Amino acid sequence: MAYKATTIEELIDIMKRVQGDKTLTQFAAELDLSKQYLSNVYHRHKEPSERLLEQLGFTRQTAYVRSPTAASREKKQ
Repeated sequence: MAYKATTIEELIDIMKRVQGDKTLTQFAAELDLSKQYLSNVYHRHKEPSERLLEQLGFTRQTAYVRSPTAASREKKQ
């Protein structure tokens, strides 16, 4: 099944679905990551690494969004 996550919260929700009934220890071992690191990602103490994203079949994409404040300043000039 294909998943799309545009926020860290969505990614964490998908990770929890993929984890299913496995314990954190089991899921971390399956991903070849430490239990502590995975816990830190779940609690938003750490960003997901490229390695974690790769293990889950994701890639990181960055978007740059201009703030409305900057756009409104430009219109005034």
